[in-house]
Amino acid sequence: MHQNCPECTRLWSEYALATRHYLKLEGRLQIADLSRDEKTVAELTPLVQRAAVERTDLRHQIEAHEPVGRAEAATA
Repeated sequence: MHQNCPECTRLWSEYALATRHYLKLEGRLQIADLSRDEKTVAELTPLVQRAAVERTDLRHQIEAHEPVGRAEAATA
């Protein structure tokens, strides 16, 4: 991430938010699993999966943007 690149900043901010969301859901899922709360596990599992996909997608966007962000920063 280059600090002078607004797109880098945006992507990393979104990734951080997605990570917090994923970890919160994953924590709730683990608690439900330990409590043997099958209903909550069934409700949370697809949410955790979607949050993981969103996180992965953002990470790929960051990786794809990194060379562009470096090039833009070098010319700034």
